[in-house]
Parts: sequence; structure tokens; C-alpha cells
Amino acid sequence: MSAQISRDHHTVPKLYLRGFCGTKGPEKGVVLARYRNGHEKLLTIKQATVELDFYDIGDDASPDDSLENWFNNAVENPVGRIMGQVRNGVLPTTTADRRVFARFVAAQMVRTIAFRTLMTDMSSHLGPAIFSFEVLQRAISEDPSLKQDSVSLTRLQQQIADRAPDELRGAGKASMMRNMIREANRLEPLILDMNWLLTYADEPMLVTGDAPVTTLSGTGEIHFMPMVLPELHEIQMPVTPSRLLTITPFPSLGTASELTLEQANRINQSIARSCSQIVLRRPDMSWPADLVLPKARAPLARPHITVSPSDSGHATKRTWPSVVEQAYKEALDLLGGDPDIE
Repeated sequence: MSAQISRDHHTVPKLYLRGFCGTKGPEKGVVLARYRNGHEKLLTIKQATVELDFYDIGDDASPDDSLENWFNNAVENPVGRIMGQVRNGVLPTTTADRRVFARFVAAQMVRTIAFRTLMTDMSSHLGPAIFSFEVLQRAISEDPSLKQDSVSLTRLQQQIADRAPDELRGAGKASMMRNMIREANRLEPLILDMNWLLTYADEPMLVTGDAPVTTLSGTGEIHFMPMVLPELHEIQMPVTPSRLLTITPFPSLGTASELTLEQANRINQSIARSCSQIVLRRPDMSWPADLVLPKARAPLARPHITVSPSDSGHATKRTWPSVVEQAYKEALDLLGGDPDIE
């Protein structure tokens, strides 16, 4: 008898959502979701943040849950004990435990619908841009006089990009999932090298969502940009409604401090802005008074490209950091293809 294939894929794992669900009576194991259309609904943690075939790498005729199982085995199962300790205010102390938790945070920054949408938006801009550069290179090789006018080159580049074939305006699902794994591989050592801090409050203040890890600039501003971890930004992950994990590139005087209402409001606003569809809270707490969930997520702005002539030859192709961790290699093997391509 063949093994049952799971088609309900969790973009936020149940072990994380347990920190935000009710603990007593009919609300036990339940979270309250608010959608972008204003609708609210109680969901069990088995129902919340579930997408049909989200990590499926097969076709419609043969569903595949191998990557969903990879998340379970390589990311979620190893972190359960450590997550419990962090919820209780104890940061991991051993290198091994820090690495396990760093992998969980890195994976949670990229396994979401929001990250998939970001990749789709970037592809819609980058595909036509790359196409236009290739056409321009051929045109300049045939008529070098085109290099004399940067303004005309920029205008021509935009005209060519606007006429790029439709198939260049998106990336395949497998390609986007490979980039998801590569980005987690890139983020993990960065997270390990940063300072970790837990802040706490006596009352529940924090919400979470279908993109539960957010980033803020060192001065607290909320930016929406095509980078998962911009330079000099802090990673913020609520672990319970009253406890916040901050991972920061800045020096810290300790590993624990008090969570202020102002800080909690800033985190909640960032989570609401960056989520894909829903924010979540524990059923027995109130929504933050100033929480605003926009009806639509802010789209990625079209990049402004200026073209100028150069005699330095072709630009160096951007490459991802080498994938050396066995766990990430296994995920890329599941997705097929050379990890240094695309």
C-alpha cells in the first residue's frame, strides 16, 4: 500500500502557531484570524496557514509532498524542544541548538506565500530587463554608435523591456523554490552571527500572521523592499503574545529586556503590512487598537533602470553562496537541477 500524500501544506508550522492559540475550553488549540477583507474566523492550528500543494514539485496528476516532509524533518522536528524553551524565556546556549533555531528562523523567512509573491513580482520585472539588455548588447555590437547617448539607450531599454515575451515575466515554481532554499542557506549563518535578545511583557501584546518573521531598520522604520534581510536591519519574530525574539546586528547589553507597548505596536504593524492574507492572535486577547491590515499587500515598485555605455565587458553573473550544509543540499536535490543555475 502506497504512503498517503499530504496536499495540505503549512506555510507556518503548527509548532510555532501553538504559541498563539488558546489553552482552555473551546478555544484550546485555536487562533483567531483576521483577513485583509476584514472577515474574522476561528481556526485550529491544523487549518491555519494551509495552502493546497504549496510545496508540490510534481504535477497535478501526481501530488508530491517531499519538500513539505523535508521541512518537517530538517527544520521543524529538531526545533520543538528549543522553541518551548524560547517561549519560556530561555535562549539556546549551545552552538548546536543555536544553529537549529537559526535554521528555523531562516526557513520561516522564506517559506511563506509573501516570499513566493515577492519572487513572482521580481521575476515580472527582472525577466524583461534581462531580455532588454541582451537585445541591446546585440544592437550595440552591430551599431557601436548607439553607445554615444545614455539617455537614448535608457529609453530604448525600456521600450524593449515593455515588449518582452510574456513567458519571461515569471519564473517556474521549482525555480522559485530552489531560490527559497538558497536564500535560507544564505540567511542561516547571518542569523547565527547576530545578537539574540528576548523581550517580554506581563500582558499579551503581540500578534502574528502568515509571514511571522519581519524585519525593521535599526531606527525602527518599516520598509517594503525586494530584500529579505536588508543591511542594518533587525529580525523580529513574536514567539508568544507576550514574548518577542529580536535578532540584531547591533551590540546588546544583555539577552532579555521589557517589551514596551510602542515596540509591540511597531512589530504588529510590520507583521500586518508584510503578511500575505491574514494576521492571527490568541482568542482571549484583544486586537491592538491601532492595528491596520490593508486590503491589499503593497506591490513591489517597478525598478528605475538607467543604462550607460561601458567598455569593461559583460557584467559578472550574480551567484548564490555555495550550499555546503547537507540539509539544504538534500532539499535542492528534491527540487532537481544544478543549484548554481537559475
